[in-house]
Amino acid sequence: MTRYLILEDGTVFKGDAVGAATTSTGELVITNNIGGFEHVITDQTYNDQIIVFMSPMISNQSLNRDDYESITPSCKGAIFNSVPYQQITSTASNSIDTFLRKRRIPGITNVNVQRLARHIKEYGAMKASIMDTDDEHAIDQIRALVIPRDRVKTVSTKQPYPNPNVGFKIVVIDLGLKFSILRQLSIRKCDSIILPYNTTAEDILELAPDAVLYTSGPGSPLEISDTIETCRQIEGKVPIMGIGLGHLVVSLANGAQVSQLSVGHHGSNIPTLEIATENIEFSNHNHNYTVELTKQARTNFFITYRCVVDNSIEGLRHRFDPTMTVQFQPESAPGTHDALYIFDEFIEMINSFWQGKQL
Repeated sequence: MTRYLILEDGTVFKGDAVGAATTSTGELVITNNIGGFEHVITDQTYNDQIIVFMSPMISNQSLNRDDYESITPSCKGAIFNSVPYQQITSTASNSIDTFLRKRRIPGITNVNVQRLARHIKEYGAMKASIMDTDDEHAIDQIRALVIPRDRVKTVSTKQPYPNPNVGFKIVVIDLGLKFSILRQLSIRKCDSIILPYNTTAEDILELAPDAVLYTSGPGSPLEISDTIETCRQIEGKVPIMGIGLGHLVVSLANGAQVSQLSVGHHGSNIPTLEIATENIEFSNHNHNYTVELTKQARTNFFITYRCVVDNSIEGLRHRFDPTMTVQFQPESAPGTHDALYIFDEFIEMINSFWQGKQL
């Protein structure tokens, strides 16, 4: 069955249907992940987005349930250059076609993704739709669509829940939590409590946490002003770590500004420079926004990481408070293990803070 990817500027890409036979519209993003399809498609940071996979062919192996990053994916579609024949014809529950159909996610394969990527790089990010027809009415519908401004509210947990262990008590503010963050905390024996994005500072501190972690998530941080204000209220009282969207939240809480990239960072092989050591690490990125340090923010922060590709800020450390952030995703899901040590630094920061309190 032929399906069409129609961009809001009228450009059309034709391919073959895979996954659900539904019509879907969202923001188009391109990822260069070669593997880890299940990591990407279940990452809530892709909420309301159509994901374009630049890999020449998706792996012919079935999906691994142990690698899912959420229970219910919320992306709007998946575009492939090529999907192995057995992944389309198989009725196994972990085949790509069955996985997408069960979750009502439409997809298109046999698309010229190189041409599509060049188009986005030249004209910038835009909306797109997966449809059965190619006509002017469809283009008008895409242009009229307004991308929702409550993405974090959509994907964040509605009720608190625990991820028990025996070490430091970490309050995890769910902005679009990836399971791999909890996995890394569990490896380090952290006793985690996951809270909704709009939990108040009073409720957070009432739990007497050893630290607070703001997770990655979708959309603009400017849409969750209450979360930013809460971060401002608890900073200095407990150690804080921000990942992805959490990095932007912590930055805004300290007077920084954010701007949208013309083409976001999406992929697991993006080089990042660690300023202190001058080491270049490859890590997983999934963001459309970047931090711009104001005079106030420079007083509070020094830069720890920059992206080698465009020199954008990828990490910050507070000069006075136990606060650290990274824009990339150190949990290596998918991606290399280069940045896993970030979680060890977080634990060291927590330990140092509370030891200092005891002296």
